[in-house]
Amino acid sequence: MSDLARILSYAGDWLAGEGSILLMTDYDGTLTPIVDDPADAILAPHTREYLSRLARSPRGCVSIISGRGLHDLRERVAIPEVIYAGCHGLEIAGPDLDFLHPEALAQRSMLGAVGDILVRRAPSVHGMRVEPKGLAVAVHYRHVAPDEIRRVEVELARAIREQGSRLKIFHGTKVIEVLPQVAWTKGECAVWIQERMLPTLPAPALWLYLGDDWTDEHAFDVLNENGQALTIHVGNTVPASRATYRLRDVSEVHELLMALADSAPAGSPV
Repeated sequence: MSDLARILSYAGDWLAGEGSILLMTDYDGTLTPIVDDPADAILAPHTREYLSRLARSPRGCVSIISGRGLHDLRERVAIPEVIYAGCHGLEIAGPDLDFLHPEALAQRSMLGAVGDILVRRAPSVHGMRVEPKGLAVAVHYRHVAPDEIRRVEVELARAIREQGSRLKIFHGTKVIEVLPQVAWTKGECAVWIQERMLPTLPAPALWLYLGDDWTDEHAFDVLNENGQALTIHVGNTVPASRATYRLRDVSEVHELLMALADSAPAGSPV
């Protein structure tokens, strides 16, 4: 039996009873395929429909936890009932939820200065693209020649040394993220959301967390410790993922979302 079939059987039985579902998912590489330009990662209409139906269900809750900035994420998904967590969970917004990590906020000006330096230096490395996101800076090198990637790392190190010595970096898929030096990852974000949403959902509640990148491994670790979550890695970006299950690609994610939306009791029409 495939992992998709196992997840569908388990989650379907859960919703067929009296249980509820708290779905937490990444965006790029999970809800949408990885594309050459992150601006082209558009959510398919049918995916939005599945997420919307589950988010509106009285026995469903949906949160999207992404490295994207909060404003960008909300515009792309555009479902009012969804909980959005941007910049790897440093900023969270949703129905009756509002969070901005205070230590990260204190470092925002430092991040802005690093982003400005990198934007000015990016033209010197062909294919390097810098994306300031408020509480993070993403340095994309998907289109940088292999023998030039070292120059991306050098420019990044120089910028941090000059303006942001307290900042940390994290390597994703063809991207380097510059983040505030705080003890907060997608894992802590997932727990923060879980603690606030589980009391609002019919018991017992099952959590699902889906992600494709190294940044999602923090969430897999934290949620696996609890033992009541299905942690699901998408694709093969992380060969030795700590997730319990693995889906082949975004198309299998869409199959899972469709099944969850079909199984969840309908909510109020929009």
